Amino acid sequence: MTPELHQVLYSLLVTCCVSLITNHFSLIMLRILTYNLYFGGTDRVDAIHSVLSSIDADVIALTEADDRSVIDELADRLMMHFVWEHGSGDRHIATMSRLPIITSNIYRTPPLTQAVLETKVAVRNQALTFYNAHFLPYLLLPFEVRRWQAVGKLLNIIRSRPNEPHVILGDLNSIAPGDRPLQRNNPPRVKRVMLLQLNMIFHLAIPRLLRAGYIDCFRAQHPHDDGFTWMTGNRTTRFDYILANPIMARALKTCRVVDDHPGLERASDHYPLAAEFDLEQL
Repeated sequence: MTPELHQVLYSLLVTCCVSLITNHFSLIMLRILTYNLYFGGTDRVDAIHSVLSSIDADVIALTEADDRSVIDELADRLMMHFVWEHGSGDRHIATMSRLPIITSNIYRTPPLTQAVLETKVAVRNQALTFYNAHFLPYLLLPFEVRRWQAVGKLLNIIRSRPNEPHVILGDLNSIAPGDRPLQRNNPPRVKRVMLLQLNMIFHLAIPRLLRAGYIDCFRAQHPHDDGFTWMTGNRTTRFDYILANPIMARALKTCRVVDDHPGLERASDHYPLAAEFDLEQL
């Protein structure tokens, strides 16, 4: 290696280290994101990267992250740390972070199916924990009961931890009370499934989280908007959530469905959901 090349590499290393340290200690507004990649996104990496880079989130919770190589590629392009884990079946899960990842745990045994990925990151001399959750699909009552059970298990896990700022986010595949999905616009396969229970929607999982004190970040910011996150090109349902515990909720500044990127319909069948938190309020 020539002295000139050595100096260039050394300068790059110093620049990267300074940038990481600066982000770690000076970050004030934290932007987080949940996004379902739709069966892994293997043939849509460029489109997904374009969406993610435009949002510029500090922590990204990815569901249906079924292809590990896609997450490797995205993390490399975005210069982020990441954790990727198998789910209980074919649907896998990942969390990416610009901030240093301290620890992670995966939960994927019943009733926590498909998966919950717990990731703790370091920022401003404190730790924040993100529970990236992907629950079973289908709005039929037996599946909603299973999601209700999954929430109970997740709450027990969280209660065994110190009372620290944390967020539950992901594709919960459940309907919040007061939401009104546009069932008439659903794809035929979904309509056929819902006919099995006369188009009735049962609300068990999300109310259990709300009763436990979690704040539905989107609904807190937009009391009257639909906030549909599925499906791109034909919005009918809000399946994706960011729910903050009371400590974290007091720092909430914004929450929105990202629907203004031209490549969203190519990237996934879900819209991303993003929220910002003022860390000085923690």
